Amino acid sequence: MGIAFALGVAFLSISAVAWSLLSGGSRAWDGYSEAMTARAESKLRGLFVFADTRKLFVAYVAALLGVPVLLLVLGISPALVALALGLLLVAPRLALDRLARRRRIEIERTLPDVLAQIAGAMRAGSTFTVAIQSMVEEQEGPLGQEFGLLLREQRVGARLEEALDNLGERVRSEEMDLVISAALIAQEVGGNLAEILQGLSETIRRKLEMEGRIRALTAQGVLQGRVVTALPFAILAALMYFEPEATRPIFHSILGWGFLVVILALQFVGSLVIGKIVRIDV
Repeated sequence: MGIAFALGVAFLSISAVAWSLLSGGSRAWDGYSEAMTARAESKLRGLFVFADTRKLFVAYVAALLGVPVLLLVLGISPALVALALGLLLVAPRLALDRLARRRRIEIERTLPDVLAQIAGAMRAGSTFTVAIQSMVEEQEGPLGQEFGLLLREQRVGARLEEALDNLGERVRSEEMDLVISAALIAQEVGGNLAEILQGLSETIRRKLEMEGRIRALTAQGVLQGRVVTALPFAILAALMYFEPEATRPIFHSILGWGFLVVILALQFVGSLVIGKIVRIDV
């Protein structure tokens, strides 16, 4: 009787602990998934990309769980599996940063022509807001989307100053900050905004041309940096293919993992140094 009672108490205790852990883990998972999907949805909306973030999150979690298992089943070394898992962890942020950078470059590229168009419309008698509206009707791409959102914010009651500040927060570009500052100053103290925008258009166009020349002159150095960074990994891949037994200790011993960590750290530092050398701020 005493043993049965003790076993019953133990079973109930273990069941209560398991239920608490499962419920707490479920709540933590729900909170984490909600936070991640909300953050991803905010960033995607900032890029004017509309997608079901919950499905994307489920697919991402499935990749995090499935890819390492698949690599282990195929006999890949744990070091490479850990490297693949690390790449999967940083892949979403890198992809979003790349999309944001490409969008910002496209905005800066089309900004001079858009400013010239707005300045021409203002010389013809249009107001700043009407000139922006006519530009949005003709302009496609990221810049038209951003100015279209500015107009929609004004329609729902936002002042022009607030809408311009929000535009600067979304774009985060030096050229756009110049345009916003000029528009705000002209709104406060007056002035010929059309002439200011035309001058900014020419200035930004010359700046972009100079940056293009600098990129052309430094393209060889950038390519050399990428080749030097990728060369050790290419050599290691070739050795793994032709001499698998000789390279096996690199991925199956503590000393080999230490060498890999040192190599990756030196490669990272070298790429940063080469990037600083070939990067010229205008």
